[in-house]
Amino acid sequence: MLKTLRFRTFPTPEAAREGALAWLLEGLPWARTGVLAGGETPLPLYRALAERGLGFRGVFLLSDERWLSPEDPGTNLFAVGRALGPLAQHLLPFPLSLSPEAAQEWMEGRLLALLPPDFALLGIGEDGHTASLFPGSPALASSRLVEVVHGPKPPALRLTLTPKAFRGVRRVLFLALGERKRQALKRLFHGEDLPPLRVAQEAQEALVYTDQEVE
Repeated sequence: MLKTLRFRTFPTPEAAREGALAWLLEGLPWARTGVLAGGETPLPLYRALAERGLGFRGVFLLSDERWLSPEDPGTNLFAVGRALGPLAQHLLPFPLSLSPEAAQEWMEGRLLALLPPDFALLGIGEDGHTASLFPGSPALASSRLVEVVHGPKPPALRLTLTPKAFRGVRRVLFLALGERKRQALKRLFHGEDLPPLRVAQEAQEALVYTDQEVE
């Protein structure tokens, strides 16, 4: 669907986050389903959304989840939910109380009524991964909506949305900040077949916001 992945470089991380917040606010009022990344980078955006008291009526999906106990503070659900505040009631979490395979089936059953997403806010790792889609992973070519994967860092066992789950998504924004992301961003800018490109190819529009020069 997508022909071009567009990059925008901001002068500071704060400016990039402000740009990403504006991007979120533009689409949130009409969105039925949105995908949110875990990790530290987007948490200030989620806190800013919570402070604005938005009347969101849709569903938030997590892009991926670490396979930990439901009460573990290391889960994406814990960090993202805490940052979203009252908006956390709109999160549809991965059911960590089930086995990974049962959680995969459960989640796919619910996704059928929620896809395609209206937007997705994702990150880019130092190795070029997004969600828990790592370079070279079989999950990149999966025909399923959710895959059980093993990441290179603990906790290794994870569940992730696959590129197929993003098929037809209207808008995707990858937010990647800091010097440590520069090499992955350069590889992506020059067309290397990294996981963010696989997701972007399923989108109607895909952007990268960063504070790094990539040309």
